[in-house]
Amino acid sequence: MPNANMPNSFMYRLLARRQYQKPAMRLTRSFSRLEDFGFSLTGLLVWPGTAIGMHYALGPQALLVWLPAVIVAMLLNLQLARLGSYWPEMSGGTSNYATRLLESYPGLALYAASGYFISWAALIPINAIVLTNLIAALLAPYQIETPHTFLNIGFTLIAFVLAFSGNRALAILHIIFMLPAIGFLLVFAIQGLGWLLLSPESPGFFPDRWYPFAPVEWAKWYLVAVYAVYASEGAAAFIADSRHPNAALHYLKLTAGLLPIVYVGGSWVVMRLASDRSLGDDALLNLIQSARAFWGESATVLIVLLIAFASLLSCATTVALSARVLYQLALDGYISPVFGVVSRRGVLAPALSATLVISIACLIWGDVLRIISITGIGYLVSMMAVHLGLWLNRSKPEVLWPRWSLGFLAVEAVVLFVGGLAWSIMDFGVGLAIPFLAIIADRCIDRLPWTIFKPAWWSDRYRVRPKGDFKDFVGLQVSVLVFLVCGATALGWFMGFGFHRLPPEARNSLLVIVVLTAGFVGVAIACWTSLPQVASIVEAREESELLFTIAQDAIGAIDRLGVIRQVNPAMTALFQTSKSDLIGRRLKFYLTDLPDAVEDWPRRSERQLILAERAIALEMSVSELTRDFLEENVIILRDITEQKQAEAALRSSEARLREQAQQLEIRVEKRTAELAVAKEKADAASAAKSSFIASMSHELRTPLNAIIGFSQIMSRSQTLPQEHQDNANIITRSGEHLLTLINNILDISKIEAGRTTINEKNFDLYRLLSDIEDLLHFKAEAKGLHLFIEWEADLTQYVSTDEVKLRQILINLTNNAIKFTESGGISVRVAGSSAPSDTQVKIHFEVEDTGVGIAPEELDQLFEAFSQTASGKKAQEGTGLGLAISRSFVQLMGGELTVRSQLGEGTTFMFDINAIPIEADQVEAHQPKRRIIALEEGQPRYRILIVDDKPLNRKLLIQLLSPLGFELKEASNGEEAIEIWQTWEPHLIWMDIKMPVLDGYEATRQIKAKKKGEATVIIALTASVLEEEKALVLSAGCNDLLRKPFRNEQIFKAVEEQLGVRYIYEEIAPLSEDKTQEKEVLTAENLQALSPELQLQLHQAVISASKKEVAAVVAAIAGENPALSEAIATCFHNFEYDKILSLIPKGEG
Repeated sequence: MPNANMPNSFMYRLLARRQYQKPAMRLTRSFSRLEDFGFSLTGLLVWPGTAIGMHYALGPQALLVWLPAVIVAMLLNLQLARLGSYWPEMSGGTSNYATRLLESYPGLALYAASGYFISWAALIPINAIVLTNLIAALLAPYQIETPHTFLNIGFTLIAFVLAFSGNRALAILHIIFMLPAIGFLLVFAIQGLGWLLLSPESPGFFPDRWYPFAPVEWAKWYLVAVYAVYASEGAAAFIADSRHPNAALHYLKLTAGLLPIVYVGGSWVVMRLASDRSLGDDALLNLIQSARAFWGESATVLIVLLIAFASLLSCATTVALSARVLYQLALDGYISPVFGVVSRRGVLAPALSATLVISIACLIWGDVLRIISITGIGYLVSMMAVHLGLWLNRSKPEVLWPRWSLGFLAVEAVVLFVGGLAWSIMDFGVGLAIPFLAIIADRCIDRLPWTIFKPAWWSDRYRVRPKGDFKDFVGLQVSVLVFLVCGATALGWFMGFGFHRLPPEARNSLLVIVVLTAGFVGVAIACWTSLPQVASIVEAREESELLFTIAQDAIGAIDRLGVIRQVNPAMTALFQTSKSDLIGRRLKFYLTDLPDAVEDWPRRSERQLILAERAIALEMSVSELTRDFLEENVIILRDITEQKQAEAALRSSEARLREQAQQLEIRVEKRTAELAVAKEKADAASAAKSSFIASMSHELRTPLNAIIGFSQIMSRSQTLPQEHQDNANIITRSGEHLLTLINNILDISKIEAGRTTINEKNFDLYRLLSDIEDLLHFKAEAKGLHLFIEWEADLTQYVSTDEVKLRQILINLTNNAIKFTESGGISVRVAGSSAPSDTQVKIHFEVEDTGVGIAPEELDQLFEAFSQTASGKKAQEGTGLGLAISRSFVQLMGGELTVRSQLGEGTTFMFDINAIPIEADQVEAHQPKRRIIALEEGQPRYRILIVDDKPLNRKLLIQLLSPLGFELKEASNGEEAIEIWQTWEPHLIWMDIKMPVLDGYEATRQIKAKKKGEATVIIALTASVLEEEKALVLSAGCNDLLRKPFRNEQIFKAVEEQLGVRYIYEEIAPLSEDKTQEKEVLTAENLQALSPELQLQLHQAVISASKKEVAAVVAAIAGENPALSEAIATCFHNFEYDKILSLIPKGEG
């Protein structure tokens, strides 16, 4: 205990121990030897989940991590077996041994135990996620969607359902599943080693080469190894549950002996046989590849079985272990006493509830790697606390090898800081902070006045006995059996129907998982249906036998002739004789006033017993002879006074039971209501996310409307100086860039919500590619780069697919290539499928650059939202959304976006899309770029009303439309708009939706409700991006909708479509025409038409790259073909030498 003079600081109050409080009920020793064995080996099953990642990262050097870790774990198991022999009453295992070893340092002890508890509780959702990912990996190649959320929650809750039903269910489950699980694991390691040694097909027992030792990498992965191999100590948590604690301690030694076989032997097999680096760190694929050498075609099913066993059993064991840690901490006074409450069936409900909260939190987080790296810090600290405690208690007989413990402590301290910081500085800090948060939460629970946080509340409920009515037990059993059989049949039917197209190997693997899961679910169902009834029957029978033995009333069994066959001690005391004297005599011998025939005895009557001339008044109760096959009846003899007292007590007990049943019903109703509220909150949270993004978009798009709009108006001015024209264009481009970023965030939000769809459109693919080249070639030239966009001659020109998404994909990829390329160039290549059909064509795209390249370790996260490579972070550009959006769009269009890259040499992105080939006349004719300068004469004087509560938005439309000759008026809300409409009768109203006083919806409804309002065109203007908005706007009566920020052309086009307005245009010559013309002129046929001398001169000029020779040959060609000469000069200017060389006829020069 801490020094009494220690200042009353916050940290001291936080970490100080409480006074020991003896609980009303403690865990009973209920586990048999076989059940102890089932719990003791679970730690070995953690190996498959950690060995593969380490093998992938370190190769053969992984053994340098496993060897010392296994040695430490073996000694730790032997040391814990020693401690358990001294403290067999202690539950919770390692961390609770540490608290006893560190009694003089309660703060450190509590901190270490908290980290230990959180690390184990986090393992439950990790195993659930691993099992779900296993199922997804089996289904993914066949495009079968996996319900990740449902499976993650289901696999997590199964273990808790079992734990809340009592110890027996968990123990039985371990007996059934543990032996085959450990058997498969040991066979994998031993058979694999034997195959490596003896098989002629073996690649050799030892690796071809050993990599140099890397201390930092070793420390990083030793931190992970601790989380795995040290976990074999978990069996120590169940010593207090065992009826044979000494045997349970021997299983710790057995586990220590199996550690080298599993962790060293198994890892050696993986090191030699899982040699395909393309499999990455996928545990399933690597283990299958390793086992296929000696298990053949059965490898997939057996490995799936092994991983499923490991995940499910680890969940079940971890739930029980975590609860016992809190239970023992409460008993020892470290945490709130409520966690020390246990039911008669061994259910640690408060501790299990706390474990469930931690597990659900980790499940919601879902990032397995970060959960391991963060909670692993707390686990390592708890192991350091054990070794520190052993050193501090080195003189005590229960401590073995204290100097070794000191050495392990030093190594673990180095691993903690070097390895923890090497993984992540942030995760390292969070991992150290989480135990403090757990301690603070416990202190809050201890101080809150709510009764649910008080032990008495739980104890009162555990004292409620079952009613004991088992008349419908057979019906219940049959109902459960029918449900399970029907459920299994239905599951088999749907599996056969749903998975019939899977190959046998995948079907068998899924069958293994389903059978194991069904086994767990079946036990879970039994735990909450028939098992409580069975337990109640057993308890009732034991209680009946106990009552018969210790009952204060005289109880006996008689046959049909009234002969005594069995008596309890109270009856021998009542008759003041021995049991042997009573048995075999007729009861009438003692109670002489009884009728001769037993059938005539009343069920309840008063009798007199004469003993030594002393009369004792008795009340006799006799069981009815209602069943012929019963040969015995029970008689009860009791004092009349005692009988009356018993009746009163019975009535009181019945009233209390009814009251508690009513309270239970109220609590169930309350809990049901709370769950409904929780579901509503979860649904509201999802809706709130979409609403927040839409609202933020609205707030950003509204000012962007003014920025882009006014800059476009400035650009239209004929009198604005060129410098100011350039400035206006810069503002426009910047605003459009910001709009693109906002749209990217909206796109990724829609993608995550599954609301993105394909919007097919007929278009000219050649023109799309030319437009992209026009758009980006200036940007490439500004960096001194070449941009080539090429397509095969037989590429289908006119197609139908989502043009907008395809344009965005190509711009994203090409923009990225320009951004991360400093020299060389970017090539965009497009080719059609080898055998296009009339109904579908597959188009292949490649975007290749000569940039910095991407490191192999960054490729996996390249397409994740908000993720950037190292070069991207250095460039300090972009949001990390472009590639994520592009991949999603490609998948929507029937393809897959892939990448090939090498550092320092460049990167190539490739994808295919599906499109429908169409005819040229199905594509809208391309309109030349024109600028509207006025209205044609001979048209009505169109009146347009502008309604918007923002003056800037009204001013923007006025300045845009007024110069063309429209008659304009403005209003700031719906009421003003209706007043002006009634008197002025405008032809068209631009109606903002969100306005004070009266919004655009209601104003539109009121206008359209009038007869003359039907002729008024109303176009809604809104900054909302929600798809539902358009339906609402049109249902209110609007003719159309435009979203802010809009472009000038959209306003003009909408007016033209709705009113039939005719404009006067000024033509703008686009750059793409020159580009297209250049492509049409610069062909192999035109070069072939040149004289042989000019062809030779052209070839030599390209090879030499001499400006004088280039100028001379261009001038010479101009004499024969001026257009071709100009196209060649443009290529030389853009350094497109390879393009000219590829077109010069072969054999020339």
